[in-house]
Amino acid sequence: MRSRLALLIAIVCFFVALVVGWFAETQYQQLVATTELIVPAVEIPPYTVVSPAMFKARSFPAPMANEPVYRDPSELAGKISTITLEPDQLVYRNQLVPLQQFRYTDDERLEVISFPIKPEQAVGGQIKVGQRINLYRIVLQPSPNQAVVNSPDPKVWLAAQGAGVEVLESDVLVVDVRSTQGSPIVSPPKVQSTASEVTTYQTADTSSSNTSRPLTILTVAVPPDVAKDILRLAAESQMASRYLLWVSLAPTEKSK
Repeated sequence: MRSRLALLIAIVCFFVALVVGWFAETQYQQLVATTELIVPAVEIPPYTVVSPAMFKARSFPAPMANEPVYRDPSELAGKISTITLEPDQLVYRNQLVPLQQFRYTDDERLEVISFPIKPEQAVGGQIKVGQRINLYRIVLQPSPNQAVVNSPDPKVWLAAQGAGVEVLESDVLVVDVRSTQGSPIVSPPKVQSTASEVTTYQTADTSSSNTSRPLTILTVAVPPDVAKDILRLAAESQMASRYLLWVSLAPTEKSK
């Protein structure tokens, strides 16, 4: 009986030793095993569009591969740094992001600019991110006579001396739309205001008791010279009501 008990104890001890040995070996391998990860070969300043040539591979303990870091050089092309990347440091995914995520557009030549606009001057506030718009500069007569003032026809206003319309830029990409408070405009749902004829959208700000706010801030990606024209017109419209910035949805088929 005693020999059987001793044999059973020996067998149990043997299996326990196997389990302990396996666990110790696993932990040891995790400590000594390595994997190749991507690190900067040189210092990379913030706001730099990178290329794979700026990076190299370096060995790290295998568990580091579970971190949200870059592993493949092919993932790096065309991304932009959000902080200074030191040589040989691990590159986390929030430190190197796609251009469009960081500055709304992947076209490095374009300047991103926002400007205030009334819903009735922006297709009734229906503009959405990703749409293409045309920007117009409207100039009204400085001191219109009574006949012009009383006319309901916009053509009469624009035909008056000193008045006119010009296209600032065509086929402009809309990259963001906001309410006055800076809350993003999201749709659906669409909410029809009972106080006015302006269609508004419920914003993403859930703390506002489900109130709806109209689009009042447009952000677009344009060439730098057009950005200057927009700023100039925004200043003119603040100083004198005869200057207006107007927006239309650009045609999907270009005229020949």
